[in-house]
Amino acid sequence: MSNQITLENIDNVLKFSTLFSSQDCHLYDIQTEPLTLEPYAYSQEFKRFIDAIYAENFIIPFDWISWQQEANRFEANPELINLADISTIQKLFTSHVRQERFCSGRLAQLINNGHFLTILQRLQAIRADFILENTEKSQPKNIMQRIKIIQGDITQLQVDATVNAANSSLLGGGGVDGAIHRAAGRELLVECRQLGGCETGEAKITKGYNLPAKWVIHTVGPVWEGGNQNEDVLLANCYANSLALAVQYQIKTIAFPAISTGVYSFPMERACKIAVTTVTKFLENPNSLEQVIFVCFGQSAYNSYTQAMREVAET
Repeated sequence: MSNQITLENIDNVLKFSTLFSSQDCHLYDIQTEPLTLEPYAYSQEFKRFIDAIYAENFIIPFDWISWQQEANRFEANPELINLADISTIQKLFTSHVRQERFCSGRLAQLINNGHFLTILQRLQAIRADFILENTEKSQPKNIMQRIKIIQGDITQLQVDATVNAANSSLLGGGGVDGAIHRAAGRELLVECRQLGGCETGEAKITKGYNLPAKWVIHTVGPVWEGGNQNEDVLLANCYANSLALAVQYQIKTIAFPAISTGVYSFPMERACKIAVTTVTKFLENPNSLEQVIFVCFGQSAYNSYTQAMREVAET
């Protein structure tokens, strides 16, 4: 956490999150009569938000003009914001607010394309991380610090290994499985055909090909059948076997999707608790892993993982 930013600072900015998530919230008007050099008139609610990011130390002195290309990169690739630290959030807010002075309507554009909402969602995640880091718990703090929860596109992450929630054929499918195969390219399918499939709860590894990740670890999650068909154990095995394979290949960073929670219908909260419990237990032993990332598709999954992290941290 930055020396200039406290939990209170973050909370005071996050109070404005609903401004950007509500369809009914009117944040600006385009003034065409009379024509002025500043045709955008922002609402009082939005002005209070801007006042808040000034008051809470999110506008900082730095060479924002030289950093503008980097700010544009975050806008063009919003998934990058999900990995931003508090210092980067400060730079993004500063760059956007300063740029409005030279380009009226710039902030309106960032409202419309959801950029401000994405920044605030990342700030919410940083807040959750901060709380977890300061929660008293019996487990060593460095274990929880090695686990990260984000919302984003798992195919875009710069990690050593991406975990694929595969089907037993390993030949691609829908959801995360299809997205990983499309992003990796046809060579992934060619290698997968040589693996002879995979049993539920087991894991196999291939190269990442066109993915940013060097490796793809394929694991087959259980189909939910009411909880009486050993589903919990099989799901835990997916995580444990994937992590064991990662250590075997000296992998340092690994990203997991929410295995079995899509078309396999495993209850989200139950699956997240199993995932976090299995990973934290695995990290208790010395190994090559430096960071495990849970990648969420949507706010509901993110909330479930965050709650699971709190519960595991407090046990």
